[in-house]
Amino acid sequence: MPLFNKVSTQEKRDFVKTLALLIKSGIPINESFEILTKQARSSALKNILKKAQERTEKGTPIYQVFEEDPNFEKAFSSFIRAGEESGTLDKNLKHLADWLDRKQNLEREMSSATFYPKIILIFSVFLGGGLTFFVLPRLTPIFAALDVELPLPSRMLLYMSNFIQHRGLDLILGIIAFLLIIYLISKIERVREIFDDLILKVPIVGSFVKDYQLAVISQLISTLFGSGLMVTKILDITSESVPNRTFKKSLEHVKRRIVKGDPFSMALNDFPNLYPSVYISIITTGEETGSFVDSFAYLADFFSSVITDKTKKLPVILEPVILILIGLFVAFIASAIILPIYQITQGFY
Repeated sequence: MPLFNKVSTQEKRDFVKTLALLIKSGIPINESFEILTKQARSSALKNILKKAQERTEKGTPIYQVFEEDPNFEKAFSSFIRAGEESGTLDKNLKHLADWLDRKQNLEREMSSATFYPKIILIFSVFLGGGLTFFVLPRLTPIFAALDVELPLPSRMLLYMSNFIQHRGLDLILGIIAFLLIIYLISKIERVREIFDDLILKVPIVGSFVKDYQLAVISQLISTLFGSGLMVTKILDITSESVPNRTFKKSLEHVKRRIVKGDPFSMALNDFPNLYPSVYISIITTGEETGSFVDSFAYLADFFSSVITDKTKKLPVILEPVILILIGLFVAFIASAIILPIYQITQGFY
């Protein structure tokens, strides 16, 4: 089961750093994998490393072991392959560990940005569930016995309560079916392409996603250049590793332009909505001054810091929106309960 066999970015980073140290110390690769297998914390990583030891003993290249495992992205095996073929495996493993370190920091920033909304969403679900399954069933007979015309919020609340009590199973099955359909549709490549394109146009969220993609691209390109790979190969790896399909297509286009002899920066100019002018200008300057690789390292640091700043500001932006939505929900429930009582008290005067 993939869910329970997943290897975290931190586990990958830790074992890569240790492997680089062992190889640099002159320990044979098979023995290195044996040592790593013994100290691996998760059973998933332990099984992978044990398989790596067995296969390398039979002469299988190291990169091929990780290339065939779904836990490891294309970039991971490419770093190792470049090191094996050039005889600089320990150096490339260090580059790989550095990239995994930056990747983990980005993942933490993204997780931090969505933490507050997740907590609020969970709280809202529990609040709604508590009212629906415990409060409303007690109020239903009271409302039904009232000899007054109930206001719209109360009628809506009664309808929801009756529906859940008598058709609750149908509702649960409907929700499961809906989520299953969404999951199956999301697996269609064209649908995912449309979604990835639309998400970039959503206010606030689109800007955040775009900066994240630029940070990922810049980090990977700058690190891969240090591994001695050709620019076309680097773009192949980066396009396969970048999460957003719109950016993936842009990198495939950039590669085609470079094969024709066009400069990197000129190819990026075809996508002004994806790559901001400052991004292209820095790469152009790098091409002209001979600091092309350094320009990507600078951009990686720059956009990582941008994401950090936006992560800190995101809760401040989302908080009023979430509070308004919760306030409207609470106001609806309160009015549904209080208005009938108010009508009854008015009838006594």
